[in-house]
Amino acid sequence: MSFVNGNMQLVGQSPAICRLREQIGKVAAMDAVVLVQGESGTGKELVARAIHMQSPRQQKAFVAINCGAIPESLTESILFGYEGGAFSGAHSAGQTGLLEKANGGTLFLDEAGEMPPSLQAKMLRTLQNYKIRRVGGSQVCQLDVRIVAASNRNLRDAVKSGRFREDLFYRLDVIPLIVPPLRERQGDIRLLVEFFLESYSAARGVRYEISSGLLKKFESYAWPGNVRELKNFVEYGICFSEDGRLTKKLLEPRFALVGASECPGARVVRRRKPAFDATQLETLLRRYGRSTEGKKAAARQMGISLATLYRHLRRDQEDGAR
Repeated sequence: MSFVNGNMQLVGQSPAICRLREQIGKVAAMDAVVLVQGESGTGKELVARAIHMQSPRQQKAFVAINCGAIPESLTESILFGYEGGAFSGAHSAGQTGLLEKANGGTLFLDEAGEMPPSLQAKMLRTLQNYKIRRVGGSQVCQLDVRIVAASNRNLRDAVKSGRFREDLFYRLDVIPLIVPPLRERQGDIRLLVEFFLESYSAARGVRYEISSGLLKKFESYAWPGNVRELKNFVEYGICFSEDGRLTKKLLEPRFALVGASECPGARVVRRRKPAFDATQLETLLRRYGRSTEGKKAAARQMGISLATLYRHLRRDQEDGAR
């Protein structure tokens, strides 16, 4: 992913990335809440920024909040701000909260699944009427913000287990977007590596390149840390390269740290869960669609036959009719 002429673009030509790029273009023009889901390191914040940069709000603020990192005791003052003298130790002039700073722009709720219960309640109240009031204040501020949330958790499962409020989930799950893991778009690895190398070459004034052997190894690895991990490996190679060339030998110590052999990707694939996952199926059908081709793509991703997929769909329909 990269900034090109001030616009966010997704690097890659895989069907999953092309579809995501198309979805971003469509939802950016609207103000509907978006829930970006995907594993850690897939680039969920970059997707959120891409939505902002392609929206009518692009000239306004993009404010990111890490929902799992806000101290619970400071939640209200950080999010909503406070008036001068609202509490002991408060700045005399008061402080503008993050929600107010995002007014007119986009508010990005990162790691939404990590919200503590108290923050979930406060965010639900805010999303119900888009009104806030500073701590210690009496004036109500009407918010005009675009909400984009992200989570590497399956929030539906979190709702079922009681870790996440159902009413808040449905406030966030208006337009769900799925960012595919790198192992599902390995054809994009070469393009990503080329982008990283070109970026570092331009920044450092040194021409970097990668050997065909190392590139093949990159393409065989499952990348549990996704694009972020790939970038880390490239950066490691650049750090220790003496001639600007990244090779298998140069990165052997880095692969050794993760216990990777020649083709670790194949080993990870063999460790996939054999059990049928109804939630995964629903996510994939959202991504690829419910046409015959979409169902074929979902079946391939799950490692099951198309007949098995149809059998489970029929079973779900029968259960729903009872």
